[in-house]
Amino acid sequence: MIKCLQVAKDEGVVKGQAQHFLSIGYIPLPWQWKFHALAREADKINGPVDIGAGGARGPGKSHVVLAQAALDDCQRIPRLKGLFLRQTGISAQESFDDLVLKVIHGKISYRKTGSILRFSNRSRIVLGGFQDENDIDKYIGIEYDFIIVEELNQLTEEKYIKLRGSLRTSKSNWRPRMYTSFNPGGIGHEFVKQRYIIPYRENKEKETRFVPSDYRSNPYLNKEYIEYLLSLKGDLGRAWREGDWDVFAGQVFTEFRYESHSIKEIMPLRSVPHYISFDWGYSAPFSCHASALIRMKSEDGQVFNRVVTYQEWYGTEKTPREWATKIYKESYMHKFEDGYCDPAMFNRQTDGSIPIAKEIENTWEELHKSGWLLLKPGTKNRISRWATMHNWLSIAPDGLPYWVITRNCINLIRTIPLMIYDEHKKDDIDSEAEDHAVDETSYFLTQVKFIEALGSIKRGQGIRAKTIERIQRFKPMRATIITEEQTDDMLNAFENVKIQNRDWRAV
Repeated sequence: MIKCLQVAKDEGVVKGQAQHFLSIGYIPLPWQWKFHALAREADKINGPVDIGAGGARGPGKSHVVLAQAALDDCQRIPRLKGLFLRQTGISAQESFDDLVLKVIHGKISYRKTGSILRFSNRSRIVLGGFQDENDIDKYIGIEYDFIIVEELNQLTEEKYIKLRGSLRTSKSNWRPRMYTSFNPGGIGHEFVKQRYIIPYRENKEKETRFVPSDYRSNPYLNKEYIEYLLSLKGDLGRAWREGDWDVFAGQVFTEFRYESHSIKEIMPLRSVPHYISFDWGYSAPFSCHASALIRMKSEDGQVFNRVVTYQEWYGTEKTPREWATKIYKESYMHKFEDGYCDPAMFNRQTDGSIPIAKEIENTWEELHKSGWLLLKPGTKNRISRWATMHNWLSIAPDGLPYWVITRNCINLIRTIPLMIYDEHKKDDIDSEAEDHAVDETSYFLTQVKFIEALGSIKRGQGIRAKTIERIQRFKPMRATIITEEQTDDMLNAFENVKIQNRDWRAV
């Protein structure tokens, strides 16, 4: 019991909440304590109003959302009215009866009348089932103090927004809120990912909070279900067992893993080759990234190339001159070897003016007082570019991907998993997708040599000992031009850097 209370305290659970749960015989799992703590944070003016649970199958998501509403919220606030929406493949009545018996029965006094759970202080929860999102319409427009939605990923964003419009209260001691649970997949996959998962990954949560968990978080899960999850192969296994939001049917780059392909923000050494790549857009997004090509050696002596993409410019409604100025002033690396871009940027514009690539180069020449960088057209062979990207996304001899991306490149990381196949063109990407960052980086990746493992290379066999390079980490200053001397000072200050708990050795 003492250990249980310590876990609750560590997760931020208030004392009275923890004591109440234990006194009625409800003992949450460690990850569930975190969910309950965030629910109390929702009481505060600046607290979250939308808390999501799960991400994979089997951790006890249904249990925690009903427990929070019935055992905590409805007991401490009189006259609350909540809605609990659950996707029901079997009889809705049977589905709710089983859940209520597991979560509430024997812990508090309640009465179930039809589809309503009633409590002694006149709080109540309306139990609603849905088989598809059309069943949601009958609940829209009715006032609720809180709404719980299970399997939110089975609803479209439009239905979710309409449901949120029903969240309102006249109680001065209560803030309306949503509790949700979800898994990867379904028609709402992308909006759920953007609303909960991405802010959680980037540590930018505002009104939402996400509490991740998987089947390993639930020690009470039956052996047969665990064996079932472990037997799942491919994309379905990644989604249901691991809670991987970067996979779905029709996805092109199934090799991509957020946990391994994205790394903390770093600056590769200035002495390695650096490159820049572009895709033009004004109303559609403009995309540009800076990358470094680094010669690496694994612990067993295998030599290979690694690309580190470390800086991003992405947005709309800026002129070529504005983008060129911004990129020049914010570039941490002022010694780019080459720049590669969409071949269409070398065509004269529709009004007859000079090509966009030339306009960018002219701006750089004005800023640098000499030619800073000449741009080159990337290949038009789309299929070849996607094949090259598959290679770079694969795993290198040291167990890490050949291509890694720092987490400040948020749009590249966000859109790589979104690429789907064109149903009319075999092996090509659907051009209707948000492919700007993928298009642009592929121009660069096809121009640098992809070296697979070459085996053990001994000293003197074409590799000089003095060419050992280091990847060093520092916190770059945005919109500041850093001199070579300043950079060297910062790099020398960090001698032994580990990324993803591995040493990166470059030859």
